[in-house]
Amino acid sequence: MNNPIKLSMINESLIKKNGGTNMKSVVLFDMDGTLTPPRMKMDPSMIYPLVNLQSSGFEIAIVSGSDMDYIKEQCEIMLDINALDPEKIYFLPCNGTKYFKFQNSKFENVYEKNMKSELGKEKYRSVIYQLFESQKAARYCLGGNNIPLSGTFIQYRGSTINWCPIGRDATTEERKEWVELDKKHKIRESLLRRIKSIPVFKELEIKLGGETSFDIYPKGWNKTFSWKLFKDYEKIYFVGDKCKENGNDYEAFIMAAENGYETMGPENTKEIIKKIIEENNTA
Repeated sequence: MNNPIKLSMINESLIKKNGGTNMKSVVLFDMDGTLTPPRMKMDPSMIYPLVNLQSSGFEIAIVSGSDMDYIKEQCEIMLDINALDPEKIYFLPCNGTKYFKFQNSKFENVYEKNMKSELGKEKYRSVIYQLFESQKAARYCLGGNNIPLSGTFIQYRGSTINWCPIGRDATTEERKEWVELDKKHKIRESLLRRIKSIPVFKELEIKLGGETSFDIYPKGWNKTFSWKLFKDYEKIYFVGDKCKENGNDYEAFIMAAENGYETMGPENTKEIIKKIIEENNTA
């Protein structure tokens, strides 16, 4: 694994590489619900649009709230198709607070932030204790007694915390059961209001992560964090599915402005990729 390097060093090297002016364009993709179905592997049919995007001169980045192990699991097909060059893809787990490159047939860590260090030991412990209490409180929400429970309810990802009331170990059927229950009773919205009222969370961002969980991290560590890598690029596009105010794609969608796209799922993402390519061909 490489030693972490400063973001400023990355940006300086990008500028020098392009003769002082970087006219590149990059498309940042959310993963779950955008490139892949939630917590499922990427369909092979997604590869062709991504190949077209690369061959049209666009760089590709995957910026996910999930950690790198989930990106590897769900996007492994990207490493197996010769037409797609994974060494030219930015893999940005945990909202881009981590950066991995694929080179020499393996993933190498370029940098990562640390939430425990940022918050301090006592504040971090307080956050975890309050999440324990919130997990217990979930049963008192409307419909809470019917929440399917598995395991791994709180997951520390280095730069973010993921809290999943049904547990990260839930089966596909349990996830479907939860999604319907949550749609009917708005359980996550109720829990979100609860934890946002707790003082220790005032300095943190709390977002709905995917269909089942919450992503929690220091303010500013949302997906716009990844913009630090591309600040000298001509255009930065963003494609995500959770672009409403409490969704974990919201800030990136707003930051991308006219280059931000909200997708309804992987099939819609393919159409968006085609649109981006066509618009730039006619520009």
